[in-house]
Amino acid sequence: MRGDAADVQAGKALLHAVIKQQRPLLTGAVLLGLLSTLGLIGQWLALAWLLGEVILPAERWQWSMAYPSVLLFLLALVLRAGAAWGQEYCASRASIAVRQSLRLQLLQLWREGPAWRLGELSAADWASQWGDNIETMDGYVARYWPQQYLALLSPLLMLALIAWLNWLMALILLLAAPLIPLFMVLVGLGAEQINRRHQLERQRLAGHFLNRVKQLRLLRQLDAIAQSSQQIARQSGRYRDLLMATLKVAFLSSAVLEFFASVAVASVAIYIGFVLFGAIDWGPAASISLFSGLTILLLAPEYFQPIRQFAQTYHDKAAALAAAMQLAPWLAKATEPDRSEPQPSDSRALQLTELVSAYPTQALRPPPVTLTVPEHHCLLLSGPSGSGKTTALKTLAGLIPAKAGAFHWPNKHHRMVYLPQQPWIKPGSWADNLRLYAPDASESDMMSVLEQLGLAPLLAEQTNGLATPLNPAVTALSGGQLQRLMLARALLAPASVLLLDEPTARLDQQSKALVMAVLAQRKSCQWLLIASHDPAMQQLADHYWFFAAVDAGTGLSEALL
Repeated sequence: MRGDAADVQAGKALLHAVIKQQRPLLTGAVLLGLLSTLGLIGQWLALAWLLGEVILPAERWQWSMAYPSVLLFLLALVLRAGAAWGQEYCASRASIAVRQSLRLQLLQLWREGPAWRLGELSAADWASQWGDNIETMDGYVARYWPQQYLALLSPLLMLALIAWLNWLMALILLLAAPLIPLFMVLVGLGAEQINRRHQLERQRLAGHFLNRVKQLRLLRQLDAIAQSSQQIARQSGRYRDLLMATLKVAFLSSAVLEFFASVAVASVAIYIGFVLFGAIDWGPAASISLFSGLTILLLAPEYFQPIRQFAQTYHDKAAALAAAMQLAPWLAKATEPDRSEPQPSDSRALQLTELVSAYPTQALRPPPVTLTVPEHHCLLLSGPSGSGKTTALKTLAGLIPAKAGAFHWPNKHHRMVYLPQQPWIKPGSWADNLRLYAPDASESDMMSVLEQLGLAPLLAEQTNGLATPLNPAVTALSGGQLQRLMLARALLAPASVLLLDEPTARLDQQSKALVMAVLAQRKSCQWLLIASHDPAMQQLADHYWFFAAVDAGTGLSEALL
């Protein structure tokens, strides 16, 4: 998938921004990399001097003659190792800081609503953004960015020394060096496009697999397991093909680099060899001695090593740009100032100001609502099915953004619990499920809530009490029992706001009376926001938000206060 120019620019701007935040550390990594190169040059100079001026020419030599060269070699080796460690440390610290910063920005966005762009990103997409896309920045920050400078500066240091020893050898290496990145660019022109397709296909595969896992029971009931497995296998095949295409480009780039580097090094070695044998006397041949020839031969492969390392990190940039293009829109939203909340007239009340609740892609636009709900009051959202009660409740919970207008909670960081229409349990015991929102809840607290909701007799029938396993695949609970169990979990949570979507929909009259009594008690210490078309709920309500049925002719609904 070819991203448009705006997406590419947004991705590049994000990469530039994260580098700017950590520029001191990254600049230090580059300087330490140059210091490591100087250690490498000193190391090979000492070895060439030891071989060319001490050991090979001397008919009789003593170890004392080699001490200065050996000492220089060891000092250069220690300098090179220490500088390389420092370079790695600075680059890794910068990478860690960048990834932590990006995660904190996404966390800020997440706190405004776990799925506040519901329908735009699935859970698998969010996991990809938090995991794979942010981790992709590690290769770009820690390896690619410092190496793009070292690939230019380190060879120049070696080239200066080689030119001082023999200008012709420096000219050969200088002419060979630009050919390598040139052909690498030609080979890797499609690398960014392949990486974008790779990122997109990975997210699609993750979302497809997650959806099938969530609906596994339904697929088993429909006898569609085999068909679903074939679909996953086809998508996995497409992902595998894209992955192999990325590896093909990487191997082709490496092959181009090795070819030209080998040709250049071979040319240098042939010329020096023939000069030392006396077969060539033209050009600056007279300036080549055993010491200078060995030095040039030792440095020639090292001259291409920074470029090799840059080639290895070249695709880190393409992968990081593809990830940044996906992260940039969300990070931009995370850093936007919050202008949606008006200054409330009552700091202890929930304020709704011209609020319109609807999904981002929903054509229906209900009328705006202005309302004040004081502390410890109950707001009832009532109306027929499909009129928008659940949408409005999710908007107040921060799960989806408001279509227009704004709402303001007195404390932006207050705790709330949202109980959806479809109750769910996780594999584990009764206690594990009840403590999901209240990890510190005691057994007496749990038994008290279960007693109030009429679930104590059901628990007494279990063999291990609260430790009895509660598996959604095998537990035989009725819809009403499951609904009350999930309500018990919500009531145990230390929250100031309870948002309940159809809490009495599956209950008989006796169970409904128990739930109504518990909610009546909770209204004295918590906000209650209830979406229900049950007329019995009106006795709890202090404020009403009625939704009229959707007009099939106009596609509009009406909200009455």
